[in-house]
Amino acid sequence: MNFGVQIEPQFGYDFQQIFDICNAAEQSDFSTAWFSDHFMMTKDSTDLISYECFSAMMAAASKTTTLRLGSLVFCNSYRHPAVLAKQIASLDHFSGGRVEFGYGAGWKEIEYNAYGIPFPSAGTRIAQLAEGINVIRKLWTEERVNYSGKYYQLNDAISFPKPLQDPHPPIWVGTMEAKPKMLRLAAEYADGINIAWSFAPDVYQEKLQRIDEFCDRIDRDPSTLRKSYGVWTRIYRDEQEKKRAWEEICDRRGFSMEQLEQRMAGALHGTTDEIVEKLRAYAELGITDFIFMFPKGEEVSSMRTFSESVIPKLQ
Repeated sequence: MNFGVQIEPQFGYDFQQIFDICNAAEQSDFSTAWFSDHFMMTKDSTDLISYECFSAMMAAASKTTTLRLGSLVFCNSYRHPAVLAKQIASLDHFSGGRVEFGYGAGWKEIEYNAYGIPFPSAGTRIAQLAEGINVIRKLWTEERVNYSGKYYQLNDAISFPKPLQDPHPPIWVGTMEAKPKMLRLAAEYADGINIAWSFAPDVYQEKLQRIDEFCDRIDRDPSTLRKSYGVWTRIYRDEQEKKRAWEEICDRRGFSMEQLEQRMAGALHGTTDEIVEKLRAYAELGITDFIFMFPKGEEVSSMRTFSESVIPKLQ
């Protein structure tokens, strides 16, 4: 299993906090730090620090030496894919070949509207993402690129240097809903797929079965598509601490305990034994990479607890 920590700049992290998380990850059993690509948290977040994803990754690269740095995920709509290809290739060199390239179709409509970026239908955004992957891969692997798509056109384009990784950084397609169009796109174009934030093992298994079907249609070996899961994670010392925390959540948000348990089915909020059991269930499905979203401000201590209390039980 490979373990990563998720950093959401939109939640309000300054650079020192980002450095502290990345350095703690590098010194523990975590191999990757992942960054989301958002410009603002809400329409009222006028005083909340929200650093841009590429800049945060570049800053993290400057303060680490072995930690891999991923995007979960760059929004295709926010940058022309040819420009993004150049940025990522540059970052791959700057970091010494440590980039994991996560890419998605975009979803946060308030950002599109606030920044004056067109927000077409989901089908159009997914079609644009497919072309974007083609553009980026060509720029990373071909000397000169000519491309004539519905949304993007390149004319004798040159992008040098090529990424440091051979043939290029892994291309991950990220999805929070895992609907058929995105699963099919990942099967056809990606090196890996990340399904994030809300899928219990039995539901994730259904999604993997659909992915296998799409791979079969194009004669791709499903095992060549890496699978990862982004998951909300909180480690409790014991059942009593968990019970108190869940009762507080129910009171604060107006949930019944049964409703909260249903919402937590796809999360890793539990004791170390519960987390180990669920991680094993995901791993049996073929998931090799886990990306943990720990409570904000508790990332460093959570990674320490995870390394000391969870990982030994997985071995």
